[in-house]
Amino acid sequence: MFSFIRSRHAKKALAAAMAATMILTVAGCAKKEQQAGPQATLVKTMKVITRTTPIVYDYTGFVEATQEMTLSPQVTGQIVGKYFKGGDTVQEGQVLYKIDPRTYQANLLSAEGNLASARANLANAEMDAERYTKLYEQNAVSKQMMDNAVTARDQARASVKAMEGLLLNAQINMEETNVVAPFTGRTDTSSLEVGNYVVAGQGTLTKISNTDPVFVKFSIAEPEYLTLAATTTEGGASLDNLTAVLANGETYDLKGQVSEVNRGISDNTGTLTIKATFQNPTKKLLPGMFAHIQATAGVRENALLIPQRSVTEMMYKNFVYVVGEDNKVIMKEVTVGQNVGRLVMVNSGLNGEETLVVEGVGKMRQGVLVAPQPMTEADLNTQETK
Repeated sequence: MFSFIRSRHAKKALAAAMAATMILTVAGCAKKEQQAGPQATLVKTMKVITRTTPIVYDYTGFVEATQEMTLSPQVTGQIVGKYFKGGDTVQEGQVLYKIDPRTYQANLLSAEGNLASARANLANAEMDAERYTKLYEQNAVSKQMMDNAVTARDQARASVKAMEGLLLNAQINMEETNVVAPFTGRTDTSSLEVGNYVVAGQGTLTKISNTDPVFVKFSIAEPEYLTLAATTTEGGASLDNLTAVLANGETYDLKGQVSEVNRGISDNTGTLTIKATFQNPTKKLLPGMFAHIQATAGVRENALLIPQRSVTEMMYKNFVYVVGEDNKVIMKEVTVGQNVGRLVMVNSGLNGEETLVVEGVGKMRQGVLVAPQPMTEADLNTQETK
């Protein structure tokens, strides 16, 4: 019994000793942390770049055909001939389809026969009218008989006109059984095949687009349009010396120029829709393709450039974190301009001597202590790839 009591007292003493040890340890750690001060945050930094830089405006656009048309049947019948393959480039006037012409051949022959009969009737009516007119002048027939002959002649003339109209219509329908390309262009791959029955004015036989040259359609803000319209660079007027950058980052090797400007500014977006023309001899540009349109508006001497990733947007304003002499960050408001690759041009807010936080911006706030690791412009590409 006494041994059991002693054992319980020993356990309580041991627990109390362990608790005291833990309290002393925690207090010691806290004291050490107090002495060591705040932990520095590891960040990557870059000095502001000063460089003479072209002022380039960049817009998102899409390729359009300069001519595009949906070919629909103009006569009813079965397709009996197709003379191209989907995706082929066809020439203006080339026959693409043949619709069964037999009914239209019969109608044409009938119209020709009716016209011949009407012309024969007219010839007789003209002779009668002439004869009765002479007889009336000789008082050999009544005026009523002469008038009847003249009326019959006029009716015969009208009948000939009607038959000529029917013949012309039959000729047009006969011609429409051959569907021809309205211009030189490239055909759709979802074209109808031989055997399909088509109805005049309904459905689609194929689509054809002219892709040399092509349009690239994009929208531009009013102030930028006015700036570019008034700017002349070494390569000529800005809007006549456009560069297209394709979806894979490749720069198209031919320059474009503005060819169509919308009649006014959009009420919804406040932008102006523009179409630029690009020659496309190799058919590399296809309708629907995405392309960046770049226009140069002169050169800025000693422009200040910073990484795009160093800029933080808050409440419609842009800020950067500058590393101070004591390695504490200072938040500064900046105004930025055009993007230059992975950099952005600074219009105001920096003097060019600053070092900015580039990696680790999300952990920053005013006065944070940092451990900076310098990086170069070349490192931006590496970081982006990773």
